[in-house]
Amino acid sequence: MRGHRDLRWVCLAAIVAALVAALVPWEVVRLLAALPLAVFLPGYAITAAAFGSQRLDPQRLAMLVLLCGLSLLCLGGLVLNYLPGGLRTVTWALLLVLAVFAAARGAAVRRGKPDGRGSGWTRPRLRGFDVACVALAAAVTAGALVFAYTPLPASKAVGSTALWMLPAEDAATSAVDVGVISAEQGPQRYRLEVQVGEEGPLRRYRLALDPGEERVFEVPLEIPSGKKARVVASLYDSERPHELYRRVTTWTTGSPPGEG
Repeated sequence: MRGHRDLRWVCLAAIVAALVAALVPWEVVRLLAALPLAVFLPGYAITAAAFGSQRLDPQRLAMLVLLCGLSLLCLGGLVLNYLPGGLRTVTWALLLVLAVFAAARGAAVRRGKPDGRGSGWTRPRLRGFDVACVALAAAVTAGALVFAYTPLPASKAVGSTALWMLPAEDAATSAVDVGVISAEQGPQRYRLEVQVGEEGPLRRYRLALDPGEERVFEVPLEIPSGKKARVVASLYDSERPHELYRRVTTWTTGSPPGEG
């Protein structure tokens, strides 16, 4: 790409932007580097490869750069989705840098060796309207990237709570572990009731869980040796305290004395 200063600058800018987007820990700086790497640099290189030394007016050049860059993003996402590395920052940066270098090399070949005459790709003279359109396109693209990386509150999402029961492995006597896992959208209070057999005591536990939190209760069974009993764990939430929310059931047999 000797003699084609614009292509050299595009390749150098792609390398710098890829390193910043992949390595810098600050999210804002990474987004500012990802914007030209994802759209403008590959779009310029692909447009240069497609038109060679043909002259383009500023409006058409800006439109083609934007369209080619966005098209590469769509096609690149499909390609990376089926590759072993998947859609990750490193694979995206590598793909975009390779695309810029390949397109720049193709543009240099199509332009041929510089002969001292002015190239068809001269610096565009932008009017005020052109600058406004380019600034608007850059703002929309930057806003789309920021929006894509910003987690939004899911105020209308429906949460859930899981209730499970397993034999207790570390208990000195026969017992079961009953666990409650909250996947609700906010803090939640519960009432857990465990009934061992028809005549056994009813054990009640009250608990409060934050989203993603789990509580486990070890419940002794106290079942006579050789007798079979039904263990029922019922869960109620504070919003509907008299309405059953979750229930798990198991049958177990009492262990002889001295056995866990």
